[in-house]
Amino acid sequence: MKIIYLITIISLSLLISCAAEDRVPTNEAQSQLYAAAKFAADRCGTPIPEPYFLILNEPIRRNLDLCTISITRTGCPFSGYPLPCALIYLENDPGDLPWYLNFNELSKQQIK
Repeated sequence: MKIIYLITIISLSLLISCAAEDRVPTNEAQSQLYAAAKFAADRCGTPIPEPYFLILNEPIRRNLDLCTISITRTGCPFSGYPLPCALIYLENDPGDLPWYLNFNELSKQQIK
């Protein structure tokens, strides 16, 4: 009986932790975004685009990672932020990208 009780407690705790959205603190997200922008700017030999991309709330980790990957994969000249960076401002996780969207092409579109 104790084993069943223990397994139930562990299963419920794992279920609850997996269901929660993984958020990144604002200062850590801003630092990660700045590092990616600096990498792309240095690679292209251009300054970081202004205005700087400001993070106002705690973004969902997945959206921040998509933005960071898009910045590091963007082509030269680095004159704006890729379109997936707009996902940072969403309060709810949009889920997976639809099958008809090509992330490789979408990540090359820049917001100026």
